[in-house]
Amino acid sequence: MSARQTGFTLIEVMVAIMLMAIVSLIAWRGLDSVTRADTHLQASSEQTEELLRTLNQLERDVALRAGIELVEPRRPGTEAEPSEAPPAVTVRSAEGKGFRLDLIRTSAQSEGGLQRVRWWLKGDTLYRAAAEARSHYPLPAPAQGVAVLGQVTSLELRVWDADKGWRRLSGNRKENPPGIEISLTRQTPQGVEHYRQVLGPLD
Repeated sequence: MSARQTGFTLIEVMVAIMLMAIVSLIAWRGLDSVTRADTHLQASSEQTEELLRTLNQLERDVALRAGIELVEPRRPGTEAEPSEAPPAVTVRSAEGKGFRLDLIRTSAQSEGGLQRVRWWLKGDTLYRAAAEARSHYPLPAPAQGVAVLGQVTSLELRVWDADKGWRRLSGNRKENPPGIEISLTRQTPQGVEHYRQVLGPLD
């Protein structure tokens, strides 16, 4: 008698291959889901860090505002009074889109020097510009700005009034306000995000 042939049948091999394909598909979908979640969290974390850096820099600029007055010295042989000292903080705002903050702050690089810093919103991007520091008047104006925060859909500013509380500027200009409130809205891939920061008291 011939020896009986042993091994897998064709149907058994096909079933095994099908099971392996199903397991591989499930594993691939799980790995893809984990990768997508990690990419989403990383992007969200980078956006949060960018926002925090911007708000921290803004808060630092305001905190380092000039505590002394700079005035143009009277020229020898003249009786003209020196010009009025520029305000340390000036804010302008107009219905969400128009925002500008001008500061005279202590320079971190030049000991005893002061510099002009400007923040403004153009389109959906927030910019910051800092001029060269000087220890005498006049101070140079800020030059070309650097984009510090994008995807800004609106930015509203309110100032503190001792008699009326928080109020919007509505296109007006305010010098050395006691307090500033900034409300910022961003459109991110994760959705609309709202932020609010209060700077003050600025006395």
